[in-house]
Amino acid sequence: MLALQIDEVKTFMNRLLAGSAFDTFLFVEGALQMGFGYEFDGHLNRDFYTEDELAGIDEEETYISYSQVRPVLFSLIRGKRTPLSFRLTLQLKESQAQALLSSVSSAASVKGLLLNIRYDGQKVFLTSGVNYSAFSFDKAPERAWDTWLTEFIKSLSL
Repeated sequence: MLALQIDEVKTFMNRLLAGSAFDTFLFVEGALQMGFGYEFDGHLNRDFYTEDELAGIDEEETYISYSQVRPVLFSLIRGKRTPLSFRLTLQLKESQAQALLSSVSSAASVKGLLLNIRYDGQKVFLTSGVNYSAFSFDKAPERAWDTWLTEFIKSLSL
C-alpha cells in the first residue's frame, strides 16, 4: 500500500477536477462536505442510458467513468469557498489493470486496483489499494500497482 501527501494542492485539484488526467479511471464512490454533505455511488445504472450511450461503455464495467463524474464534481466544488473535505475512490479500468498485472502470477485474484483521494480542507492524501477476490500472500499486485501509481503521480508534475 502506498500513502502519499500532495504538497501542490492547487495544481493537484486542477488536474483532478478541471483536467483529464484521471479520466482513465472509474468512479467507485465519494463524499463531499460543504454547507451540507453529498454522498456519491459510482455504480453504473444501465437503465438510465440509451442504447447508443451504452454502446460506448464496456459491458463488464460496474462503475461509471470518472470522466462523466468530473464535470458534476467540478460544478459542486468550484467557487470562492473550498469544501470542508472530500474523499473519492477511483479504480483503474479493467483493461488497464490486466495489462499492468500481465506478468504477475496472482493477477487472477485481483478484482480492482484502487486509488483513494482524501482532502481534509488543507491537504490532499492519496492511498493505493488492491481489491482481492480471495486472500493472497503474494504482494506482487500491490507492488506493481504502487510502482505504476508513483510514476503516474510524477507524470502530473506535482
